[in-house]
Amino acid sequence: MSDLAAAAAALGIPEALVKRSAEARAAETGASVDDILAGWAGGEGAPAPAAAAPPTEAEESTGEEVETPPAEAVGPSATPEIVIEVPERVDEPVPTTTPTGPYRPPVLVGVRDNPMMVLLGVFGLFVVMALVGLAGPSLPTDIPGARSSSVPYSEAAEAGRELYQSLGCAACHTQMVRPVIADVGLGAVTLNDTNQVLGTRRFGPDLSDVGSRLTPSQIEALIAGLGDHPLVSSDRDLISDLVTYLSESRTSPPQDAESS
Repeated sequence: MSDLAAAAAALGIPEALVKRSAEARAAETGASVDDILAGWAGGEGAPAPAAAAPPTEAEESTGEEVETPPAEAVGPSATPEIVIEVPERVDEPVPTTTPTGPYRPPVLVGVRDNPMMVLLGVFGLFVVMALVGLAGPSLPTDIPGARSSSVPYSEAAEAGRELYQSLGCAACHTQMVRPVIADVGLGAVTLNDTNQVLGTRRFGPDLSDVGSRLTPSQIEALIAGLGDHPLVSSDRDLISDLVTYLSESRTSPPQDAESS
């Protein structure tokens, strides 16, 4: 069996079509027709069977079969390459709002501080607090319920107060009840409006409320040297004025004086 017949039998197509296909392959690749047919007979690089074309007018009029050109053999070399062209990317410039030229950062300008105004404000606040918290409560007032340390002395008592100062009684006695635990029970706390003699030291008892604790007779006996108290004066008139001053020295409410 010739190579043409073997190739036609192997491919299952007419010999004429196989021959034309082999000649076309030989013209394309430069190989000989015999080598191509031998390869096809062995099953190598067989061409794809071509679909039968419809008969032309010449075939219909003559009744003879017109040979159609062989289809190109199907094989690795016959696969068309698909080339996809990717357009080159062009980076467009991104619009920016950055100003060109020399650039300076913004400078924040605030209100200039004035240390002297701050110090004056602090000092003014301190003065207001001192007036409201310290001086205000100590001021005498006629409002009902407000307390005062001012004692309404008589004329004889005022003379006795001058005698009290001249004799130096304020060197041993005070007439000032302090807001401390040690002075609890001595009477109402003395305020700044007092008209008594405050004193400098307290060796003896405090005499700011002595008129609520002792009677005039008891005060006169102590001044006359009875007990542990030294003799103040032997002048009866002077002793009388001094007793009047101490007897009228009452800072406690009247009801407390009566109950004592």
